[in-house]
Amino acid sequence: MVAIAGGPGSGKSTIAGDISERIRKDHKLSCSVVSVEGFMLPKADLDKMDDPEKAHARRGAEWTFDGKGMVDFIRRCRHQTEMEKQIRAPDFDEEAMDPHPHGEIVDVETQVLIFEGIYLLSDTEPWKEIQELADDKWFVHVEPGLSRKRVAERRQNKGIEKDLDKCYQQYDESDGKNNAFITEHMGKVDLIIENNDEKGLHEPEK
Repeated sequence: MVAIAGGPGSGKSTIAGDISERIRKDHKLSCSVVSVEGFMLPKADLDKMDDPEKAHARRGAEWTFDGKGMVDFIRRCRHQTEMEKQIRAPDFDEEAMDPHPHGEIVDVETQVLIFEGIYLLSDTEPWKEIQELADDKWFVHVEPGLSRKRVAERRQNKGIEKDLDKCYQQYDESDGKNNAFITEHMGKVDLIIENNDEKGLHEPEK
């Protein structure tokens, strides 16, 4: 079980998918990828918060995820037996912009399981429990300026916001804060993947 974390625009989802494909093709092992996106709180839950406007504006912040649900899911996978042969993960609908229950199926015979998401290696509760559940913990690092550029351009390309300047502003008001959070609250990491255009692997500094 591998936990891969990284800030917005780090490319962690793409890297997790690429690694999974190589594991299946090159090593002939079964591999599944589960994203934390499926554990994002529904918009209806944000509406019930004390400050709904702020909750929607900051969606993607640590407190807009069901962290306990993610930890519990990883624990179920860690202790999966024939009694619970298949566990279905939730996923995120990009069109509806809400989670749904019909995501990746984790089979008891899956040999490699990859979890990817921004807060998976956080040293805060409840996320820090993942430290003991995952066999390996990887962090995808990207320079803040490049992260900002990637996220802003992605937002524009998806049609979420046409004005690129506003995309940068939205990054500064939300994604940039999330990036700062994981930098400040990073737990133990076994491997750092540099993804500043060219991928590179190195051991974290002791």
